[in-house]
Amino acid sequence: MKIVFEVVILSGKNLGGFREEMEELPSIRLGDFYVSKAEFLFPEKVFARLKGKIDYLVYEHKTPLLVIDSLTVRKRYYELVKYFPDFKVHYAVKANDNSSVLELLANLGANFEVASISEVIKLVELGVSGSRMITSNPIKPLDFIEVCRQVGVNYLCVDSKDEIEKIKFAFPDAKVYIRLEIENKESSWPLSGKFGLNEEEVKDLIDYAVRKKVNLVGLTFHAGSQNNSPDSFVYALDVARRIFDFAREKYKLYMYLLNIGGGFPIEYTDRIKDIDQFRVKIYDKLREFNNRENLILQMEPGRRIIGEAGIMVSRVIGKAVRGGKNWLYIDVGVFNGMMEVIGGINYIFKTNSRRKAKVWNIGGPSCDSTDIVAKDVLLPEPEIGDFVYILSAGAYTSVYAAPFNGYRVPTTILI
Repeated sequence: MKIVFEVVILSGKNLGGFREEMEELPSIRLGDFYVSKAEFLFPEKVFARLKGKIDYLVYEHKTPLLVIDSLTVRKRYYELVKYFPDFKVHYAVKANDNSSVLELLANLGANFEVASISEVIKLVELGVSGSRMITSNPIKPLDFIEVCRQVGVNYLCVDSKDEIEKIKFAFPDAKVYIRLEIENKESSWPLSGKFGLNEEEVKDLIDYAVRKKVNLVGLTFHAGSQNNSPDSFVYALDVARRIFDFAREKYKLYMYLLNIGGGFPIEYTDRIKDIDQFRVKIYDKLREFNNRENLILQMEPGRRIIGEAGIMVSRVIGKAVRGGKNWLYIDVGVFNGMMEVIGGINYIFKTNSRRKAKVWNIGGPSCDSTDIVAKDVLLPEPEIGDFVYILSAGAYTSVYAAPFNGYRVPTTILI
């Protein structure tokens, strides 16, 4: 009996798609790497389960094509509900705003974090009420604040005096929470710097909000996207607890909202910590809060819910050898779907080819020299027109895409 093994790692290089047919064995040794079936990453298992459906769909639709697995979306959402039963899970719409994805999550009972009028409109058109939405965007146009008031998006984030003034003018009854800035040392996609306040600055803004008689209800923070360190959340919760105590002791202000943001990691090319490790440390730290039982707890996962559910299907449009390097060109690149590679996100790549494996640099379709999707990827050599599959591509791909240089953005299909 034959079995196909798909190898993941070789000397630090991405081995997506390399295949070896061997007699059925629990594991194999080829050269300087060793792999067993149990070592496959979660997105590879998703790909193996969906491969037949994807190959059928791709002949009905043009590439690039983003296929979203509804089963994985359900799994990741219910996982958070199970491990964090006291939290309201607000899916961060910016991660992937496809209407079919939003409808699926709405039907599962999810809440949503929105950052713009268009995101609110999409949800309202699906029948989602404003009471199921919050906005943690701390810098909002006045017309967005007005839409929040009209729709009933009552929880609004701030991190400046000017934002408090805007909300006091446009939505005086809003429930306001402050964004705390924490160091994103353990995050592969840091989100500190542009938003948020340090501990002392938060205290100053609380003083200003109290004087302005704003309905200040709590705090939020973001540990940074793709954060694989539960201790980052521990640190942030320590700071939040001190600020809660400060507000109560100095102003008799009993804040009750605590939003831990997003940041839970997914598997790209490496293993990640189990979500239960985050749960244990977060809940241990929450026990230190006064009036813990009265806290409204929120989280804003985006990547965690949708990332591993997405498989980007692209087509090979060219090959070349430049300076001794093999180049593979595909029809999805930095500008029309793979923007996060600029920030250091690495993906697993797969092909259908059974030819000899080579190390490739993978370029996108545009004429821009920065349009490079990956380097030093080991793949069996494909032919022009063959498909290249990119795993864990559900988050921050299609939403970033623009038709730069006239190349099409991915079509998204939920299956």
